Amino acid sequence: MSDFQLYLTNTAGLSSVASFWVFVASNGTKRFNSIALKVANGVMLVGFIALTVAIVTRGIEAQRFPLANLYESLLWFAWATMGGFLYLCRSYGIQQLGWLASLLAATMFLYGSWLPSSQHDISPLVPALVSYWRQIHVPPLIVSYAMFFLAGLSGLLNLWQSGRLRSLAFCVGTIIAASSAIGLGTFSKVDTQWLQILFVASSVIGPFLAFRSLPVKDAAIEQSKASSKAAEMYDDVGYRCVAIGFPLLTIGIITGGLWANHAWGSYWSWDPKESMALVTWLSYAAYIHLRIQRDLSAEKLSIVSVIGLLLTLLTYLGFNSLGFGGLHSYGKFK
Repeated sequence: MSDFQLYLTNTAGLSSVASFWVFVASNGTKRFNSIALKVANGVMLVGFIALTVAIVTRGIEAQRFPLANLYESLLWFAWATMGGFLYLCRSYGIQQLGWLASLLAATMFLYGSWLPSSQHDISPLVPALVSYWRQIHVPPLIVSYAMFFLAGLSGLLNLWQSGRLRSLAFCVGTIIAASSAIGLGTFSKVDTQWLQILFVASSVIGPFLAFRSLPVKDAAIEQSKASSKAAEMYDDVGYRCVAIGFPLLTIGIITGGLWANHAWGSYWSWDPKESMALVTWLSYAAYIHLRIQRDLSAEKLSIVSVIGLLLTLLTYLGFNSLGFGGLHSYGKFK
């Protein structure tokens, strides 16, 4: 990695951290709130532009499409997160999602910085990745993952605005536990079997308790009476994110099958990662169906979006970090 790329990447990372604190500080007076929000969006935009230039220059230096290892995919994820939020902010004028989106981007920068130098350095592609299918298959997946994360974070804000604090606490605790399992699986020597149990147990128990914490009589027809306008807005934001991410995930799965057939002579091999991508696709297909039919309240749909976030986390990072193996293994560094 050149010094110029490092400077741009660090600028983007520091911008995400700075925008996080400005978004947090913006909960003051109305006048200060307006000014701080513009500053935070401006800082986020600077980081987004810097990261865009960093990715482009990395591709030029490598003389290939810059998406070939975990580090580069994290840069793309952060880029999609920042760009996705800026788009949503322009469309909805949202504020509270800003500190969560910037925190997510900063976390990805931090995660990438902890990877070994071999991931940061530009190196020749392994034979399996030397294909034009790589730049067709991988980018839609990474962008869809980022949009699904934003949808899950919007679900948390919906629970907050609706006053479902117990459900929110269970969802947040679940995300922290699952993320901790992946972090420990990537960088520590903890037995991955225990980490797998932690991830699965927290992902099942947390959403179950979150559902149980909601009022029994919370039908979709009645829930709008108690929901604030802000809660309804975050419900719309989450649905918009899924509406963007779902077709991209569909494209990623289809092109992945075509690439697999080109490389290995089979469209589908039930590899753990590709199978989990299918489960994630089915979960968001169910979310879209329930959202259109209004079969669940906005609060329950928010918990469904958090479940989707957990499935996305497992698909993107979990299967590699937690030792499941498969043809897509790249995420364990010890």
